[in-house]
Amino acid sequence: MKKTSIKNRLIRTFILTSIIPILLIELFSLINISSTLKENMRIMSGSSLGQLDNNLNISLESYEDLLYQIYTDDDMVRWIGDLDNGVDEAVTVNQMRRALSGLLYSKDYIRSISVITPKGSIVTYEQIAPATYKSSWMDGFSLGIEGLYDDVIKDYDMHIYPTEFGTNFAQKDYYLLHIAHRIIDYRNLDRECGIAILSIDEELLQSVCTGSVSGEEVFNFLVDGDGRIISFGTDTARIGEVITDMTAGIETRRDDYASYYTGYAGASPSSFGTYVIHDEKLGWDIVNVTDMSGLVTSQQRQLWLILLLGTGVIVVAVFLSSRMSKNLITSVGQIVDGMSQTRGGDLSVRIAKDEDMPLEIERIADGFNDTLEKLNDAIVRQQEAQIVALEAQINPHFLYNTLDTINWMAIDRDEYDISNAISSLATILRYAIVNSNAEVHVREEAEWMKKYIYLQQFRMKNRFSCSIFVAPDVQEALIHKLLLQPFVENAIVHGLDNKGENDAALKFHIEKNKDTIEILIEDNGPGMDDELIDKINRGIYEESGSGIGMRNAATRLEMYYKKEGRLRVEKGEPRGTRIIINIPYRIKSD
Repeated sequence: MKKTSIKNRLIRTFILTSIIPILLIELFSLINISSTLKENMRIMSGSSLGQLDNNLNISLESYEDLLYQIYTDDDMVRWIGDLDNGVDEAVTVNQMRRALSGLLYSKDYIRSISVITPKGSIVTYEQIAPATYKSSWMDGFSLGIEGLYDDVIKDYDMHIYPTEFGTNFAQKDYYLLHIAHRIIDYRNLDRECGIAILSIDEELLQSVCTGSVSGEEVFNFLVDGDGRIISFGTDTARIGEVITDMTAGIETRRDDYASYYTGYAGASPSSFGTYVIHDEKLGWDIVNVTDMSGLVTSQQRQLWLILLLGTGVIVVAVFLSSRMSKNLITSVGQIVDGMSQTRGGDLSVRIAKDEDMPLEIERIADGFNDTLEKLNDAIVRQQEAQIVALEAQINPHFLYNTLDTINWMAIDRDEYDISNAISSLATILRYAIVNSNAEVHVREEAEWMKKYIYLQQFRMKNRFSCSIFVAPDVQEALIHKLLLQPFVENAIVHGLDNKGENDAALKFHIEKNKDTIEILIEDNGPGMDDELIDKINRGIYEESGSGIGMRNAATRLEMYYKKEGRLRVEKGEPRGTRIIINIPYRIKSD
């Protein structure tokens, strides 16, 4: 294909983007206005529905977080056990209801919180019943109490049951949405501890649906996975009506919703646009109905305004195009000349700027000049780095040879402890210097750590003992070099170095825990106070002393393994500190 100059391209672009489009707009605008309007409405409604869906999930997740506080509460697990075993039943129920009452008033729209134990006992705190201790909705629930319990207890998922009639209280009908989860004993995950249910007023769904509506011409409603209405504005009487077959395609369901709404509103189907998105997580359809009559009128007025302005635009475009193209072409030519000289190897070229140069071309010139400056600097730095690297190659070999000489001097004088220490130090230095960020087998890291701990024992005149254990099934797993050394050093220096007793001990164990490698570093020193442990577990480190080392080590852990790397600090028993590190279990592939 033959190349053309920028001048010719500008002329062609001007013709295509001004004269021809104006003529086409005048010819086809009336024909295309309807499809354009529908497409715009589809995009706007799709965006609105997407935001509504996001708000709906955020709202429900906030209630799921509240339910999480119940089903992971150790006290709740203990109370349920006491209740089913007949231990102080009245006191236990009272404690449970006190805990539930505190949570019930923590968020709007919560009408009831209930717990069902494995033996069928029900503890509830109600807001929509004369007696707060008795559930007002369970007897009429569609699944029944046993069906609800069996459905929730079978797995560890969050269960959301769509809106249905709950009860009538104070001459008002309440429709409730229920969120339920199995209660978990983290000390025994297989133990059946019952279920917790959070009952939420359907007014929450109303508020979410109306919160994204900008005017009376837009109406949103929700349909569950069975085709039942679960929220329809303030008209709660329609909740529970089946209006579509959810096994049908989304276009068929959209037609069903349009037909239902136009029958409800008593309006012509052509005056409304109906849009649907399906939330896969909830299994619900979110439906948007928009009155389009006003938009059609507005679009027609805008069309005539565009046609009137079109002629003026062509005249102005012709004038400005001819005025600006000269400066633009000249400026582009300067840049092309500069690039050609640079391509020939001349990095001293700089593009001169003038007042007539367009702003965009001026920015390109600035970027070109700046790039050449940085390139020159980079070349100089690279040359300097190569020289430094060549010089640095001498230093490690000199250090190893010197340590080897000292080692033989110690052997000649029968100073075998010193010889072993020097040999371990040389091994440690060689291991640390070569590919310090590489991954190695756990076996190699453990062998290196033994030598490091031996040097620390030598330094402290064997004032502490050390237990090292590496499980066979993690020997060939991968770990980053030197990842664990800062934690071991911290345990020795701050946990054992100043310990005066003779029972100072360090434990260093590496084992497999599910899909992770779990490393335990434990000392029996004075330990840390609770406040410091809590800060470290929340990622807050002191800005001096051991805090800097811990922060740097934790930062390396996060850089290497992202969220898969975890660090936890605990108090030792009966004293001391436990550092527990989890990293992903990986084997080097062939």
